[in-house]
Amino acid sequence: MRQIFLSILALAFVSDTFADYKLYEGEHGAISAGLQLQTASFSELNNQSGGSAKDNLTDVFLELSAKPYLNAALNLPTDSKLYGGFSYVYSSTIGHDPSGYTEDNVDLYFQETDYTELSSYNNYRGKSMTEELYLGWQSGKLLDNAGKNTVDVSVGRQNYKLGSGFLLFYGADNGGKRGAGWLNPRTAFDNTLIGKVNVQDVKLEGFHLETRSLNPAEKRHYQGGNIEYKPSERASVGLSYINTTNSRSLHDAGSTIPLAEQSVNNDTYDARADFSPLPDVTLSAEYVHQVNTETTSAFEATDKTRVHADGGFGGIEYKRQDLLWQPAVSYRYAIQDEHFDAMSPGFTTWGTWFQGEINGEWVLNNTNLITHQGKLVLTPTESLALNLVYLNYQFVNPDVFALTASHYGNEVDFLTDWEINETVSLYAGIEAFVPDEAGKQYLGGNKVWLQGMAAASFEF
Repeated sequence: MRQIFLSILALAFVSDTFADYKLYEGEHGAISAGLQLQTASFSELNNQSGGSAKDNLTDVFLELSAKPYLNAALNLPTDSKLYGGFSYVYSSTIGHDPSGYTEDNVDLYFQETDYTELSSYNNYRGKSMTEELYLGWQSGKLLDNAGKNTVDVSVGRQNYKLGSGFLLFYGADNGGKRGAGWLNPRTAFDNTLIGKVNVQDVKLEGFHLETRSLNPAEKRHYQGGNIEYKPSERASVGLSYINTTNSRSLHDAGSTIPLAEQSVNNDTYDARADFSPLPDVTLSAEYVHQVNTETTSAFEATDKTRVHADGGFGGIEYKRQDLLWQPAVSYRYAIQDEHFDAMSPGFTTWGTWFQGEINGEWVLNNTNLITHQGKLVLTPTESLALNLVYLNYQFVNPDVFALTASHYGNEVDFLTDWEINETVSLYAGIEAFVPDEAGKQYLGGNKVWLQGMAAASFEF
């Protein structure tokens, strides 16, 4: 383990030696290849705020991922083109992170087998999988009156992001046997069909997406549509509808004998907007209403439940690019009620939509949760950003977790982003969580949880 750690440290000082490699670029199209390497190390003090769950976790753990990729485009008449991409991801973790998906020297029912097999997770876990494999077509000037690339259609395993990623962004699970639960090198959805139509200020999208869950029984299907209108660089609005389905068998842990069949059929309605009323001020908001239906059939009895759920956020940012270090101050209020289906959110920036480097990454999901986030970003140079993030957490309904209090606690994260050059980026963070009464009950401890993080990304 010491040799692996030293090799990761040595890699962090690689100079600007490599770049994205163009295999071919000419009148017929283009082919390019590259490699992304990522590594991260963590140190925990008072893991789980001192709760008993920490006994089977490791206070120091490492993550690593490698992603070679190949992209190609074939030029066609009228400037239309075929395009495609392929990537492959190897990821690993040394140790057992605070998520608790894996534990040290403890027999667990593997979620990767839908909890039918009992065994223990190794201290070192690694997994290789195809990440992206997609093919698409852009219309070019085929529809000349409507503009260039009015139509874009693609299929396969690929990425898709809706808005800020509040509902749809990461299509694959990481962690567990796959490793790299913080790096999240896998994000592509499976078996996608995505159609886009761009006409002046309006974008229309239709999509079918499938998730790549750690537990295959939790695989989800998303199908829906999206419309976005951007009248200017300072304003945009979007409306979306998404239908979510899943079907699975229910059984006891360690057994493959089905006790019941369960299906999920959820309808999600989403509205969002971004607006800059002043050059230094940006307002953003998103509202989601869901009608979530779950049907369970056992023998001749069928139980069907339907609940309405709401969630969303509202935020404001004030940024002064004319001042020293270009300070940006922001506040965001977010809420997802106890029936809210968080779907498949992803990371856009610190605090979005993993809400906190301790709790958002390892403990809490975006459901039954209220968060107040305050953020200060300073940019001393074009390549260096300093982030100070404060989060206050509260449960909407503590009864869901059999708690007697709703105030979970407060987290403060200090994070740095340093883009050394086009090849190397370094990240570091110091985070602290102070549990309130609900946090003490939820975690089983009352200590201040501290975390240190150092990470690096290399693009060759």
